[in-house]
Amino acid sequence: MKIARFTAAGDDPRYGILDDEEFVVLAGDPLFGGFDTTGERVLVAQSKLLAPVIPRSKVIGVTADGMVYLKPNTAVVGPGDAIQLPPTGAVTAAGVLAVVIGSLAKRVPAADAASVIFGYTVGTDVTAADQLEAGQWALAKGYDTFAPIGPVMETEFDASGAQVVLGGSTGTVSGVAAAVERVSAVWTLLPGDVILIGTSAPAVTLVVGDSVSVEIDGIGILTNPVRGR
Repeated sequence: MKIARFTAAGDDPRYGILDDEEFVVLAGDPLFGGFDTTGERVLVAQSKLLAPVIPRSKVIGVTADGMVYLKPNTAVVGPGDAIQLPPTGAVTAAGVLAVVIGSLAKRVPAADAASVIFGYTVGTDVTAADQLEAGQWALAKGYDTFAPIGPVMETEFDASGAQVVLGGSTGTVSGVAAAVERVSAVWTLLPGDVILIGTSAPAVTLVVGDSVSVEIDGIGILTNPVRGR
């Protein structure tokens, strides 16, 4: 089931289940209120997609080679929102699988990871390369707009072996359950927190005027333009 967060005709953000060309409007945030519907339908073509979740506390990244880092929730933007580049230094982007946590989770064994995952979406992990080289991971990963996610959350996705496509490169996702076990041993995960699972595919360098698209078959395509700050 694909869940979107959207706005239409200037209304406040709402959630809906994607049904062909329409959203079946939900009564509230499905992370907390379930899947009760209002009976209303809204055309996708008349809606603006937003980031499908705003993490309550944190975004956690896990690279293919095992590095773990944090991004603030203020780094999150949605489909079509601009990635804003700092005035100096190279900036790169990598495609990732974004895992959305659905319940309070602490010290979760890998075998039980699926029980705390609400769904999956597409992510772009943006990094200020010069800050990373200087060892400043929080600065390198944490700028506003450096964590685009979307376009929807898929609640019935098989993440094992998922393919993440960015430009001409494809990376394979692995270790989702192990990542949940590892990070939940350190931090208590809250509903809506996001874990970005990286692949070994190379990152691309961003230039003002670019448009970055990351695709995961079964979830969708996340596209963001690149602008200056």
